[in-house]
Amino acid sequence: MKQLDHCDTLIRNALVFDGSGKTPQIEDLAIKGGKVLARGPDLQVGAATETVDATGKWLLPGMLDIHTHLDLEVEVNPGLPEAVRHGSTTVLVGNCSLGTAFGSQRRNGEDPIVDCFTRVENMPKRVLEKCIAKMDWNNTADYLKHFEKIPLGPNVAAFLPHSMLRVEVMGTEASITRPPTKAERKKMAELMESAMQQGYMGLSTDQIVFHYLSNDPNKQIRIPSHFAEDDELRPIIEIVRKHKGVWQTNPDGQRMLRTLKRYFWSAGRFRRGPLKISALTAVDFVSVPGVWQKMLKLGSVINSKWFKGKIHFQALGGGFRMWSDG
Repeated sequence: MKQLDHCDTLIRNALVFDGSGKTPQIEDLAIKGGKVLARGPDLQVGAATETVDATGKWLLPGMLDIHTHLDLEVEVNPGLPEAVRHGSTTVLVGNCSLGTAFGSQRRNGEDPIVDCFTRVENMPKRVLEKCIAKMDWNNTADYLKHFEKIPLGPNVAAFLPHSMLRVEVMGTEASITRPPTKAERKKMAELMESAMQQGYMGLSTDQIVFHYLSNDPNKQIRIPSHFAEDDELRPIIEIVRKHKGVWQTNPDGQRMLRTLKRYFWSAGRFRRGPLKISALTAVDFVSVPGVWQKMLKLGSVINSKWFKGKIHFQALGGGFRMWSDG
């Protein structure tokens, strides 16, 4: 291999996992200008500003955490040290229809951030208040711009959260008590189009049956995204498809036939291309044995040459506690 004259950082003797699935190898890695200049065993480098001995350590590309709820933590602890410590260099926020893309959205006595996040994410209201106090934006464009002003640890990308989109257009109370008007559906589509042009990853929705609001008098009512019917959801989903974005969603355990129908929206055979769907699900091996095989089979059908879809499943990797009232 040709000798390199200079690099900023030279990492020696690391066990390199390159992401390809190949067996890891002991290699050196030369970095210059924030980019990998070369990699291989016993790299010949004339000079390096910094040399790191990685003997006995692993080296791998930064991981992408595609499902986080760091929307609020990033406002008070933007370095997100726990994410970085575990190797994540990019995190996605705005999942499960919840997020802060529209700011605090406190209007007319309504407090949707506290209302939605408290029980869904099991976060104390006093902590949420501290996070909300940091919000100085009220639209999707300024939300993305504000990340340029804070000392982020990892990169941050965002979905447009559907519950908050409904709240923005309809208000919290209306978003859980009535369907949107024709004018409101049009406004949601306009906001979705603007968000995709601004750089959002796509749309997130939610149908998990134990996701409830936390403020009186609505403690027995689910978060706003649950109330969207197909005539509301389909037009904004098609905007996501047009921009080759991602729809992050999850199943409705009480309406599985509707869930399956919506998953087939991914099919691109009779449309302008596939809709990329990232579907979160809890894989219960105890009460539903073999469910993971059924999920893989469903995905293979939707992604087949007959339907030309693009759906992939996220599976919750650990146990969690659930209270009987959500």
